Amino acid sequence: MTEHASDPVRETARLWAIRVNDPAFADWDALTGWLDADPGHLDAYEAALDDDAWAAELFATPPSPTEYAPAPAPAARQRRWMFTGAAAAAVLTALIAWPVLQRDLPEQVIVTAMGERRTIMLPDGSRVVMNGDTRIVLDEDAPRRIELVSGEALFDVRHDARRPFVVQAGDTRLVDAGTVFNVVEDEGALDVAVSEGAVIYEARSREIRLDAGQGLSRAGADAEPRLRRAAPESVGSWQAGQLLYDDASLDQVARDLGRNLGSPVRATPSAQAMRFSGTLTISGSPEQVLERAGPLLGVRFTRQEDVWVMAPSGEAGH
Repeated sequence: MTEHASDPVRETARLWAIRVNDPAFADWDALTGWLDADPGHLDAYEAALDDDAWAAELFATPPSPTEYAPAPAPAARQRRWMFTGAAAAAVLTALIAWPVLQRDLPEQVIVTAMGERRTIMLPDGSRVVMNGDTRIVLDEDAPRRIELVSGEALFDVRHDARRPFVVQAGDTRLVDAGTVFNVVEDEGALDVAVSEGAVIYEARSREIRLDAGQGLSRAGADAEPRLRRAAPESVGSWQAGQLLYDDASLDQVARDLGRNLGSPVRATPSAQAMRFSGTLTISGSPEQVLERAGPLLGVRFTRQEDVWVMAPSGEAGH
């Protein structure tokens, strides 16, 4: 426990430590505000997490190496990640929010499974919401730079003109200009949509500014980027159980469905060439979602082992 933290601060930190481990906890804005109010609050909060004796019962369950692969860390700090990993394994599809990221781990790889969502609170107050089947890398030496290796994430950035926030996706840099934006990285294919502020797209010595209500799609690493409209209310709409599209390929829709439902969805070649504009509701079981989506998309879904195959209504899935 830090010496400069007063008794009330230690008690408040202890209460926050207890609350954040409640699966129903959602008051992240209040926690971030309290941590930002005084440097001593973060120290007290981290110490409270280390001192939680009641969490000791969970330490015997290590995190799955496919979900999180931290660099070696001191025992007291590593206990916290072990608890988080155990919670994620117990409730795979729940929205699991990780508190403030550890400052003594040089690099952190965070992975979500299909159907899992996770919220990351960064030390500067920025927030990253990871969709399913997503991998990001964070580095304590560059706390305002995140690598989106694959998948989808919504970024709610606390703007700092002196220290730009950068999302690296392959060879592309997305530089924050004070914003909320959504990014999908899929083997070189990229989609960016801006809800608030602006983002600077930088790739191959080319810069494109995207303001609120604008988006950019790129079919592959070597493809030309295509500008599009992006209604601000639609950005990150997957958090609210909806997928909104404006002339999207069904190949993209299939990947989005798989990421959100927790079951892979594959479009047949003829289905990949089809386009869709509209809204899909993704609440309910995969069977319920796909039953509703099929008529809207003009396809039918069949289950083949662990994969849902999307084929045009008149074509047999294969």
